Amino acid sequence: MTLRDTRDSIALNWTYPAGSEGPVVIAGGRTGQTHNIFATLPAGTTSFVIYALNRTNDFCFTVAVAWSTDTVARSKQVCTRRR
Repeated sequence: MTLRDTRDSIALNWTYPAGSEGPVVIAGGRTGQTHNIFATLPAGTTSFVIYALNRTNDFCFTVAVAWSTDTVARSKQVCTRRR
């Protein structure tokens, strides 16, 4: 997963896993705090843009895909570096 931070928005991009059919869940929060779900997106989605976040705080995000009823594929966490 990649992250592009313009301070006005944060763009997340990832590769949807081949063979998966589940929804995409974007979770994130301020660095060092509990993550919350930002969005649940349709299967096959490969990007998402987040707006209206505090311009001075750092944020971290993960993307998860429900691979099957028993398996969830999760990305490594990516974070902004605003300070």
